[in-house]
Amino acid sequence: MASKHCSPGMTMAVEKRTLVFAVVYMALSMAVEVVLIAAVGLRIPQDNAIIAPILLTLSPVLAALISGYRRPKEFFLVIILAVVLTLLIVLVFSRLTGISTGLLEPIFNRSLAGLLAATITNILVPRIKATGTETAPNEPSRS
Repeated sequence: MASKHCSPGMTMAVEKRTLVFAVVYMALSMAVEVVLIAAVGLRIPQDNAIIAPILLTLSPVLAALISGYRRPKEFFLVIILAVVLTLLIVLVFSRLTGISTGLLEPIFNRSLAGLLAATITNILVPRIKATGTETAPNEPSRS
C-alpha cells in the first residue's frame, strides 16, 4: 500500500529491497553453512564457535551489498541488526520449541531476522529524495 507522501515506485523499491535483503541473507548464510559443513568438514554443534562468526560476518555484509544497502549508515545498521536479530531469534526459537537443529529452523530464523533488519533500517535511515533533501520514507518533502 502506497503512502500519500511517497510515489508508488518509491514504496515498491523499498519493499523490494527489503525482501531482497531477507532472501539473499537467508540464502547466503545457508550456502556458507553448507560449504563449511560439507567442504571444510566442520560439524554442528561441536564447531558452532567457528561457524557462527563466519556466518554472522560474511552473510549480512554480502546481502547488504547485493540488495543495495550501500550508504554507510544503512549498510552498518542493516548488518548489525541482522546479526543481533538472528542471535535473538535463534535463542528465543530454541528456548520455546526446544529445536536447535534441522533445515526449517535456520531458514525461518534467518529470513525473519533479515526481513526485520531491513524493515527497521528502512524506517530509521532517511532516504535521499530527488530534491537532495533527506526525508523519512513516509515524511512529506520539505520543498
